[in-house]
Amino acid sequence: MTIRSASAAITLALLCTALAPAARAAERTLFENVRGWTIERDVGDRGPNACQMAYSYRDKDDKNAENAVVARRKGDAMVLVLGYENWDWDKDETVQAPLSIDKQVVFPRQGWSGDGKLLATELPGTAIPKLLTGKQIVLKFDDGEADFRIPGFADAFDGLKRCDAAAAAPAPATAQAAPVPQAAPVPPAARIEAYLFGLLLQRTVATCDVSTTGPQRTALDAKVAALRPEMAPIEAVVQEQMKAPDVPGCPKPGTEKGQFETELSAYLAQSPEDYAASAGKRSAERKAAAETKRKAEADAQAKAEMEARIRAEVEAKLRAEAAAAAAQAPKP
Repeated sequence: MTIRSASAAITLALLCTALAPAARAAERTLFENVRGWTIERDVGDRGPNACQMAYSYRDKDDKNAENAVVARRKGDAMVLVLGYENWDWDKDETVQAPLSIDKQVVFPRQGWSGDGKLLATELPGTAIPKLLTGKQIVLKFDDGEADFRIPGFADAFDGLKRCDAAAAAPAPATAQAAPVPQAAPVPPAARIEAYLFGLLLQRTVATCDVSTTGPQRTALDAKVAALRPEMAPIEAVVQEQMKAPDVPGCPKPGTEKGQFETELSAYLAQSPEDYAASAGKRSAERKAAAETKRKAEADAQAKAEMEARIRAEVEAKLRAEAAAAAAQAPKP
């Protein structure tokens, strides 16, 4: 039951659709979809920049890690948010990372603000024409690079401008405009992840052949119920994401059932924040162990193949020498 990567990907998708810096607490409604990009409008916001565009995908060359790009206009500038499933930045962590579009370095000393799986920055208007013709955003770090695909960015940006224009159109006059209710803030990433883990554990208990006790089930339901009120702003999205085909099914007998028991015990014993952190650590350890095992098996196979090849070469040489000796032996 490999639940860590799935919950991390779902959490990233939720954050990237709900956490653009200019409107963290806004409720959004769909304006249109353009070439894989989702254009959304902040409900009730009639300012000139009430919309955002978002694109997410799984990178098959990076073990299907989730990537996301979110952009919104800010006057002549642009707010850009990049999300990557395997990032783990401290909240408001300051990051310096040169930004390239395709192979051209556009801003060699670009500053970013970290928050969990996200990095956010504000780009001047001079960057927009380059983004409109680009196919990829690349950030360069001391230990490597992070690249994000932006197909159809120009068409999506046109949609973003249409959305902003529609949002800024004057509303019909009314006798007295009702105040726009303020949406509850989106919970921190760790608590979203803990909530998702809880839902996955509940599903496993309800539908799979696993052994649990009555007190465990009661405690699990209570912990999930305690998190549910603060998840109200994203509950509909959470439930939709839980239907995704890559959400884990029942644990297989043996190792996966043992992992389920470990996760359930930890979930019941720890706070949501502590559990999310410890689950991430356990997941990393499991991945490292699996990679070590895979490498050991590959090395063993390579060694066996080399030994078999050497044996075949030695046997062939011996046969050739025997045949040569037989040919040179005097005939009776």
